[in-house]
Amino acid sequence: MSEYIFDSHKEDKELKRLKLIEAAFDADSIQFLEKTGVKNGWHCLEIGPGAGSILTWLGDRVGERGLVVGIDKNTKYVDDLNGAPLQIIEGNFSDAHFETSFDLLHCRYVLIHNAEDQDMIPKIKPVLKPGAYIVLEEPDFTSAQLLNDPLDISQGRVNTAICRMFTDMGLNPGYGLTLPQKLEAAGFEITDVVSKIHFASGNSPVAKVMAESTEALHDKYITTGEAGDVDLKEYIANAKDEKYWSVYYSTISVIAKLPS
Repeated sequence: MSEYIFDSHKEDKELKRLKLIEAAFDADSIQFLEKTGVKNGWHCLEIGPGAGSILTWLGDRVGERGLVVGIDKNTKYVDDLNGAPLQIIEGNFSDAHFETSFDLLHCRYVLIHNAEDQDMIPKIKPVLKPGAYIVLEEPDFTSAQLLNDPLDISQGRVNTAICRMFTDMGLNPGYGLTLPQKLEAAGFEITDVVSKIHFASGNSPVAKVMAESTEALHDKYITTGEAGDVDLKEYIANAKDEKYWSVYYSTISVIAKLPS
């Protein structure tokens, strides 16, 4: 697995960032998951459960007759959730062996961090039951570059630094845009694709996520040479200003089905 950009983030700060992500995006994720018809008795797999909110929601939906497995290389934020119908596995998805097959797989903001995604997506198929669903949600940070106000210099520099950080690591900052093609190539049937541009005011849930992420990745953004310390401070200040509006990025969410 590629280096995870938040590996050096302090535990309490990283938990705060993960909970901000849940507050910003869980409602959308649940809406997509509900479209699959997930119900009592289903077996579900979540790759990268973060702080565990979607894992818990799935557990409530599948009930005691079901199973929800969460796998992450760092499970410290969800270890206390381990107990039927939830099962926590620490490790990399690409190396994992599962004792069951799944009716549903969910993954949010994980694949963009993995240069080995070309190995991960094909491995999804063998762990699914015929007719199973997958819900993948991944960002496109290039949207902010394209839609940024050209007069907003610091915001534009930080948006460019975000994209440069990913490319310097051999990753694709517009990864979400590739999801439908990758899934079709792997043999899945696309049932729904939603692209949501996160155009939001400061102090909104999305802006809070980006402010926290920018504080965590300050040195990595500086290293790209695309933005300076003054730019980053202004970006964070804007993200906390309710009167400031910006396009932060887009999320592409894909629901696909494995043919029966």
